[in-house]
Amino acid sequence: MYPYFRLIKLVTKRFFSAKENPENTTSKLKIRVWPHDLDPFLELNNGRYVTLLDLGRFDFVLKIKLHKLLKRKKWSLTVAGTYNEYRHRIRLFQSFTLTTTIIGYDERWFYFLQKAERNGKIHFSSVVKTAFTSADGLVSAKVAIKEMNLEHLDISLPDWVHPLTSQEIIKK
Repeated sequence: MYPYFRLIKLVTKRFFSAKENPENTTSKLKIRVWPHDLDPFLELNNGRYVTLLDLGRFDFVLKIKLHKLLKRKKWSLTVAGTYNEYRHRIRLFQSFTLTTTIIGYDERWFYFLQKAERNGKIHFSSVVKTAFTSADGLVSAKVAIKEMNLEHLDISLPDWVHPLTSQEIIKK
């Protein structure tokens, strides 16, 4: 089941908070592993990790008040792909910090780096490729940046991201 109670708590907390500057915003969520998050090995399920990443991106969007633009333009922010690495287990009742930052964009996509950290160790990391969509399809990154009034921002995509995300399994 989707973590709706966690989402409601997050939205309630962030919805009325002050807008933060997207240039240096990082979302940090403290998350505890509950029984419904477990796999048969009694550790955080790999699918749940990916679902919890949604919460980090929601928090980021709410912190910079991007939800207002999405509503006004009738756009959505959708995931187009992920590259995940799992390193250490997180078990029942253990907590971790999920950090979310935007690391850059190209012609079509925006990229987030999300990490689950516990006791100074990164347990899980993901590069998430996202896009703005409208009723007409994908919104170019250039148009989205302009609508967000962030043309002055230089968020160049790090070179190490290209090999991870350049391959597309699904070809047109």
